[in-house]
Amino acid sequence: MNNGYKSLGWRLMLPLLRKELLEAWRDRRALLTAVSFALLFPAMILGGTTFMLKKQSEKTTEVALLGGEAAPLIEKYLPAKGINVSVLPEGEPQALLAADYDVVLVVADNFAERYRDFRAPRIYLYVDSSDTDAGRAQRQVQERLAMLQQTVASQRLTARGVAAQLLAPWQLEVRDVSTPSSRGALILAMVPGVLIMTLFIASLATSVDTSAGERERLSLETLLVQPLPAWQVIVAKLLAVASIGWVGSLLTIGVLVTLMPMMSLEEFGFQAATTAGGVIAMGLVLLPLALLVAVLQILLALRSQSFKDAQTQLSIFQIAPLVLVMAIDIAQVNLAGSWQLLPLVGHQQWLKGLLVGEPASALWMLAGSMVTLLLVVLAVIAGARSLRRETLLSAA
Repeated sequence: MNNGYKSLGWRLMLPLLRKELLEAWRDRRALLTAVSFALLFPAMILGGTTFMLKKQSEKTTEVALLGGEAAPLIEKYLPAKGINVSVLPEGEPQALLAADYDVVLVVADNFAERYRDFRAPRIYLYVDSSDTDAGRAQRQVQERLAMLQQTVASQRLTARGVAAQLLAPWQLEVRDVSTPSSRGALILAMVPGVLIMTLFIASLATSVDTSAGERERLSLETLLVQPLPAWQVIVAKLLAVASIGWVGSLLTIGVLVTLMPMMSLEEFGFQAATTAGGVIAMGLVLLPLALLVAVLQILLALRSQSFKDAQTQLSIFQIAPLVLVMAIDIAQVNLAGSWQLLPLVGHQQWLKGLLVGEPASALWMLAGSMVTLLLVVLAVIAGARSLRRETLLSAA
């Protein structure tokens, strides 16, 4: 009797799975949402990154020099690559900063006299800290003036027979040991968050429709009276929902890999080291997470009071992982070791490594994926119990 019931249940699950998949992939609204975010998110991030890099590399610091006739040395040696100096006879610093100048350098009236008397004349550097380019311009001008000041001091000591090396007990030489892949990681830091966010957004509409939507249309009641175990109903629904989210994330990966060569990262010393194997690995890494996201969304939608309530709760729910991933990126925390067993945290680290060609250990990725699948199993059990609640159908 029991064996026959189980055999019937398995035979009915395949048509149920086919029905859920057809309904999911025939929903034009859900497909449009998944495709739109899969295409727009990579384009926005890569476009914004390219604009930011080009702005930083092509931006020239505009310096207004007032009173430059009293300091011809500064007027001569301050201009450099990326620094354009305009010598003005007069002007108001605030008005010049409000115009096209990043910083204003004002030479004191008594500069020449105090310079000849070795009394350290004053130079005033005006900046507008509310301007996003002011900090970079200030550092460039200060570094240039510091180099000029050191040159003048060395010349004065040499003219008096004093070795300039006496005031420099050591020389500091900076050597950058970063690799193109590690520098590229800074640019591609937001990509894992985009991929994870795509999972949540792409599967949201389908998860709400297959749970709260079917309950309001009374089709869920018809489904529950069939001779099917409750867990098979949950599994069929989560596979349909996860398929939408997973395919959306795969589409995002494809768009990212396609657009990366258009960024000309090599011009800025960066390198996108994603290979075909890395793309496949990213898809496999996201599959268990897609299942977990789908089952959690279904459970949350089933516990909601209505279709609109489910949409609201899931919209809030999808913000949490993005905040978590962004916080890890902003803090630049490298959560290695057992931290990789945590869903989202481990996926964020694995995806970032695969993007820049520095993948994590395969054992850690396998272990973390098994933990994610274990959570999926526990969520399916919880979902099966929720389907047996008498108050489920009356929640709407």
